Amino acid sequence: MDTPLRQYTADHQALVSAAAEAAGFTDPVAFRPEGYTSTLLWYAVRGRFVPLANAFTRSWESGSPRTRVGMKFGLRLYDLRGVPFVRVEASEPMNRIDSGYDLFVVDRKHHQTLFRNVLRVRRTKPEVAVPVMATEHKATLWQNTIDFLHPANLKRIKEYGGRAKRGLLLTGPPGNGKTSACRWIQTEAVRRGWSAKCVSPDDYQAARRSCNPAAEVRELFEADGRGVVFFDDLDIALRDRTRVKETDDQAVFLSALDGIRVTDGVVYVFTTNCPVELIDPAFRRPGRIDLTLHFPKPDAGLRTELVNRWHADLRAAVGTDQITDDTAGLSFAEIEELKNLLVLRFIDAGTWDWPWAREQFHANRDGLADRKSDRSFGFIANGKHG
Repeated sequence: MDTPLRQYTADHQALVSAAAEAAGFTDPVAFRPEGYTSTLLWYAVRGRFVPLANAFTRSWESGSPRTRVGMKFGLRLYDLRGVPFVRVEASEPMNRIDSGYDLFVVDRKHHQTLFRNVLRVRRTKPEVAVPVMATEHKATLWQNTIDFLHPANLKRIKEYGGRAKRGLLLTGPPGNGKTSACRWIQTEAVRRGWSAKCVSPDDYQAARRSCNPAAEVRELFEADGRGVVFFDDLDIALRDRTRVKETDDQAVFLSALDGIRVTDGVVYVFTTNCPVELIDPAFRRPGRIDLTLHFPKPDAGLRTELVNRWHADLRAAVGTDQITDDTAGLSFAEIEELKNLLVLRFIDAGTWDWPWAREQFHANRDGLADRKSDRSFGFIANGKHG
């Protein structure tokens, strides 16, 4: 009878051999990138999927599209600066993810080169689109995410007995910058080689419907080392139980949040369109949510800052002051839609027709006024300001 060790080594050898055959490696070596995983996947060129033992399972996983593996069982080929490597995923049948069934494989002759390439790209500083935000909001968000996770700061926090995790709640009506703020922090975390995980309402519902909901929900909170976990618009788990029909969603969610033992440092960022007064007070207590940032509709100063990022021809034709004045009371997303209509009109008619864009915008919004939706779109659902 095979012992667990023999079964483990047999599985490991079979997985490494399958990866080597798919990529054409002559001397394969398995490795785990650990804290370099996000950097490795972020900068690598994704290749084709390969079945494993004639079996393959796709995955509709959340998170940054550039770091998604897209499968639960199989192989995927990658290339980083000319060095090929393989991601092996074989966790589904065993209902586990560990070093044996979630690994990377590279040809031994390229192992050191691949590691050096990761270090090089990790030191690069690609341009990051800083969102349009109030100065104090921007500074506060940065201080409680990227600065909080800085190794030197985390070390001091732990030395003095502080918590290695932090919880932030971003609130406000849709379209006013929550999405841009999250994408900014996500990109900055990935640049530093930290984890940046995104959890959608669908992810949460799938976990709740699983055979072991408590364990599956708890896994949503787990990060691959130091990093940020974003929870997009999870109103169902956060609403005040005294105002809505009580379910066990809140209890399961809060239990999972409290049960995660953080050693490397994790920041949880929750976004919601729900008014703060409708959020369960038990969720908002310190230790779970340490800071709440509200994103209202932009004032004149923020609208001007947004318009100043538009194309110079557009601003010269219409006028920054005119646009700022005419967009009072609109969200960032609505102002961007006005710009889109203006550009489309220019392509069609050859003129910057601001009055037409405004009229068309209101006509389009009036046509949507009677349409109902279960929830507003947020950080994961679209690429606009959330």
